Amino acid sequence: MRQEVSHGLTVRPANVQDSETIFSLIAGLIDDHLPGQIPWTSVERIAADGFGADPLFEALIAERDAKPVGFVSFFRGYAGWRGKPMGIVHALYIMPEERRTGAARALMAAVAKVALERSWVRVELFVEEGRPAIRFYESIGMRDLSHRHLRLEGEALQILAMEDGTART
Repeated sequence: MRQEVSHGLTVRPANVQDSETIFSLIAGLIDDHLPGQIPWTSVERIAADGFGADPLFEALIAERDAKPVGFVSFFRGYAGWRGKPMGIVHALYIMPEERRTGAARALMAAVAKVALERSWVRVELFVEEGRPAIRFYESIGMRDLSHRHLRLEGEALQILAMEDGTART
């Protein structure tokens, strides 16, 4: 599924040989959000998690004139109320010099095509409040559900896991 989009821009599925490229694009995404923070993952982890026997995610790479300019990673989820599979975009990143060139739109269009091919009922993602990307997502037809994105991790995850399930109010 290599797809020529326009002006030397193509979108293609990532493969294990792209693990280093994906790592470097993830590093750029992290730096956009938390300047100076080093990635919490590695090339080896990406290769194992994305391209092993039981992949945890899929990725598409956008290239301009055969040079990677961005990526999107996504995975299958389940829309319980609808009783249907759905797609969840985990990360979308376009290199700063390639922003507003159609690369992000091409990647999201490719995810939409995957969703339709697989009969996914929808595609969702989470974006931090106030990020400029919100306008882009709305421009491609995504709508803000005004849901809060909550996370349980670290010590709070461990503490809750040790409970016996008895409700405390």
